[in-house]
Amino acid sequence: MASAVLLVSACGKSGGDASPGTAPDSAKEPPKPFTLNYYTNLNPQTMELEKAIIQAKFPHITVNPTFYSAQMKPEHLAPAGNIPDLISFTIGSLWDFRDANLLSDLTPFIKKTGFDMNRFLPNVLESVQSYSDSGEILFIPYTLSSNVLYYNKNIFNKFGVPYPKDGMTWDEVSELAKKLTRQDGAVKYKGFQFQLQNLTWKNQLMLPLVDAGTYKTLVNGPGWKRWLETMGGFFSIPGNEVGGSFDKAQDVAMYSGPNMLSTLPEAAKNGLDWDVVSLPVFPGNQAGGTQLISPFYAMPPKGKYMDDVFQVIGYMLSEEVQTIKSRKGLVPIINSDSAAAQYGKDLEGVEGKNLAAFFKDKVGKPFKTTKFDDIAKTVIYTEMLPAYSKGGKDINTVMREAEESINKKIEEKRK
Repeated sequence: MASAVLLVSACGKSGGDASPGTAPDSAKEPPKPFTLNYYTNLNPQTMELEKAIIQAKFPHITVNPTFYSAQMKPEHLAPAGNIPDLISFTIGSLWDFRDANLLSDLTPFIKKTGFDMNRFLPNVLESVQSYSDSGEILFIPYTLSSNVLYYNKNIFNKFGVPYPKDGMTWDEVSELAKKLTRQDGAVKYKGFQFQLQNLTWKNQLMLPLVDAGTYKTLVNGPGWKRWLETMGGFFSIPGNEVGGSFDKAQDVAMYSGPNMLSTLPEAAKNGLDWDVVSLPVFPGNQAGGTQLISPFYAMPPKGKYMDDVFQVIGYMLSEEVQTIKSRKGLVPIINSDSAAAQYGKDLEGVEGKNLAAFFKDKVGKPFKTTKFDDIAKTVIYTEMLPAYSKGGKDINTVMREAEESINKKIEEKRK
């Protein structure tokens, strides 16, 4: 963190524009100091980096974070008189902010400052617009949650199985998982595990979840059936039921889920010899991409400092800040070879690793999202996947029951 703060300080004193197209600092009079009330679900350490970046560039701004808690959810902010100036949150809660009237259309600020929306990687802008009724820009995503396949070289070496490689299909991973799911002494090794919520959200086949006209779920169809057979099929491999740990017990040969780069150096000290390859794909869908999963910035309407706050947002999407964060292991969301080339440079224990794999997980062309998509996703990973994985019910029954559960929950939400 100390090295990051030094780097931030150097950038903050560079004298350059905050970001291409953002409003320049006034040369006539210094900006007036103010406190930026910042609401977030970032962890405190990451928030310290965020705070350091902002205050180094804008010394007249004091960042005052409010962290998400059970007592301070989005719907609690207005009643508590605690409406923030800036929101930074994970995209799964976007509709909660919209329901609480805490999102404003950022288009006027984009036009006013000349903020270049073409700086983003392909399909990011279209994905943002898919969350609004008529193409409004309700949020600005600021990093990609790219997935890879992590693998434990020790387990592959133990059983004489070749390492995975970039560009594999899930069918090929399944064959590897079968070879690596075995017991050796007292240790029961699992060939492949994945974080259920994460890969459900990734939605690699880019399948719509809820009909935007009828608000009925679309999960009981051939696309989701294919997805369930493939991903749920991993847990049907004898001995590969849900469980184990890639980085702690180190009894999982391959794993996919949220970015683990910050925890793997500690695991390496305990003997983990790891590397990564690109996220496997469904056969025939190699160029499909995945759903946008990204934390975002947003501004509530009628804020006192909205022009200043958007200038902060613009700076956080500049190449220099995206480079700073890239060095810390956060995948840049802007189309910048320079920022991408710095990926992971400030992290220990990643030298020689196949970090280019993180940049092979592309954002796919979006579908129309609805405020009930999260209900469908939650049922998929908490009900549908477990029901199929445990066996005892045929896949058609599992999917029909998931459909009924989702539609019931949507109906209750609409009342």
